[in-house]
Amino acid sequence: MRAYFTGIAAALTVATTAGTAQAEVRVTFVNPQGYTDAGLYRTGSVGEDAPALVGLRRIFERLGQRLPPGQDLQIEVSDIDLAGYFPPWGPANPAFRVMEPTTWPRINLRYTVTRDGHVVSGGEATITDMTYLRRPMVARSSDPLRYEDAMLRDWFADRLGTSPQLMTR
Repeated sequence: MRAYFTGIAAALTVATTAGTAQAEVRVTFVNPQGYTDAGLYRTGSVGEDAPALVGLRRIFERLGQRLPPGQDLQIEVSDIDLAGYFPPWGPANPAFRVMEPTTWPRINLRYTVTRDGHVVSGGEATITDMTYLRRPMVARSSDPLRYEDAMLRDWFADRLGTSPQLMTR
């Protein structure tokens, strides 16, 4: 009898893990040295390992895990303009950004969602959030990419049909 229950438990474990296969998410940053503003803590060009790009990759990967089982996501980021700006009157390498209503975040990208090798959806998008300063919960966060994270969560929910409630950290 004990072997019978052990067999059932093993079968249930396999069944539940097989149905929850996580999506493969591939993020490519195309020519990051030419991005408008992707330096999280400094101005100038950035490389693939820049803190903002590492953080954005994590955001995309986390959001991609909310896709239905069996779907994969490929994202090619062609430009980034982070929320805010570094003041010209500040220190040479300022550690803060000035946020104003006219300095909203913007990300240009191409995306493709596939299932079993077939394209389910895709396209090009310029993602912006002109009201980024009106999000009280986001403004209280200490995450340096909080505005971009909220913007991408909303876009992802709208474009790829996943619930924003499921996308909280």
